[in-house]
Amino acid sequence: MYETDLTDFQWQVIQEIFPDIRRRKHSLRLIINTLLYLTKSGCQWRLLPHEFPPFPLVYYYFRRWQADGRWARLNQALVRRHRQRAAPSRQASPSVAVLDAQSIKCSERGVRDKGFDGHKKIQGRKRQLLVDTGGLLLAAHVGPAHENDRVGGKEALKKLAQQGFERLDLVLADAGYDGQPLAQWTREHCGWRLETAPGLTGSGGLRWSGKCGQNRVLSFECHERQPPTHQTSSL
Repeated sequence: MYETDLTDFQWQVIQEIFPDIRRRKHSLRLIINTLLYLTKSGCQWRLLPHEFPPFPLVYYYFRRWQADGRWARLNQALVRRHRQRAAPSRQASPSVAVLDAQSIKCSERGVRDKGFDGHKKIQGRKRQLLVDTGGLLLAAHVGPAHENDRVGGKEALKKLAQQGFERLDLVLADAGYDGQPLAQWTREHCGWRLETAPGLTGSGGLRWSGKCGQNRVLSFECHERQPPTHQTSSL
């Protein structure tokens, strides 16, 4: 019906990861199609087309799967599956991750936990993104735009440590994450080396950030009131 709808193959993959045998008035495939349409179009929840399920039901599933970690587990499973098929090493787990940040503007009203990024002159939020060298998103953290990269980066690294990528050994970042305390914390709590490369460009993180422009919810303005909701939309 819409370009954002799951193909039969995509739905089959999701069913293999999260089998669902319960009978429902609205199928989970339709629920996910609704969320994909919302992310791509950037429309408000209440303005979803009538052929989709009622927005309170869709929002209920979105927040429920956010709370129980299903979105993160689904993202991890899809990353592993894709890497086994397309990564040069054919290994499900990456050995190198790239950490990068992106500040985005927010709506003027009704958005919590936003701030002002004095360096980029942006009022809004900041996304801390961890990706593999191919640009696949591994973990994300969302905070106010004024949040220090080392503070936000640590939160993103905590989420990455929960993903269980067994081959991960090195995290690359730009000069914004420089400093012995963060490198030492990463080594002690995650078992990885954190190395900064001033002027790092063309990285997977920057490539992933460019993909955000394809989705209105993630591109220019952020309309999500809750940072965790924004964070899950990034996944």
